[in-house]
Amino acid sequence: MEKLVASGKTKAIGVSNYSKKYLEELLPKAKIIPAVNQIENHPSLPQQEIRDICAEKGILITAYSPLGSTGSPMFKTEEVVKVAEKKGVSPASVLLSYHSMLFLLN
Repeated sequence: MEKLVASGKTKAIGVSNYSKKYLEELLPKAKIIPAVNQIENHPSLPQQEIRDICAEKGILITAYSPLGSTGSPMFKTEEVVKVAEKKGVSPASVLLSYHSMLFLLN
């Protein structure tokens, strides 16, 4: 993948579902730090440890399944519903905003 960046065929490299362990194995060997790590990330699965190492290394997080799985119970979670009602938006908007808010905090 690094050769593709060098050739100009791509501008960045990303990884998917890389845990802290996998990142710690990859980073010492990589010439190019991944630009992004796509992980499942939502209020029921915050994955703080992975988010922390990514923030430390300058790797952005892209949320896979930010709304949870099909038929997700998160749309009915008390905290999500309360925030949605307070802000006058849908529970889906709250869940999507959760990921954006984490990005701004890191």
